[in-house]
Amino acid sequence: MSSIQKTLIQKQMDELIQSFVSGKQNTQTSAGWIQSARLALGMSLRQLAERVGVSVSALTNFEKREHTDSVSLATLKKTANAMDMELVYYFKPKDGSIRNAVEKQARKKAQEILNQSNQTMKLEDQETNSSSQELELERLTKDIMSKMPQNLWD
Repeated sequence: MSSIQKTLIQKQMDELIQSFVSGKQNTQTSAGWIQSARLALGMSLRQLAERVGVSVSALTNFEKREHTDSVSLATLKKTANAMDMELVYYFKPKDGSIRNAVEKQARKKAQEILNQSNQTMKLEDQETNSSSQELELERLTKDIMSKMPQNLWD
């Protein structure tokens, strides 16, 4: 591999890591983190395998298992340490924050409650208009969020 290719790989890896830190994109690499980091560092399979304390075939297996999401966290941590890196592991809410996730679920619960209520009111010919229903949905969502009932996620 030429020095230009190595520099390009290092730049791409740094950009990927920065996007991960800033939360701007998916945290996966096409080759997997083990292989991508190893190549960015200019390490051969043999060199990393020796540092991890495994055979080359075991390290190749680590890289393959990472692609199928079957590599263990312990293996990733040990491999990261061997490359003088640290494994960072966390859950990132898809909606941007825990609060947004709770609000989304509370709204879902509130809608279920309103649907049941509206069904009964419809049968009794007492159905409310859509703006009243939307206001009640907002009020009920806020109420559920403030009380955080145990059945919120049921």
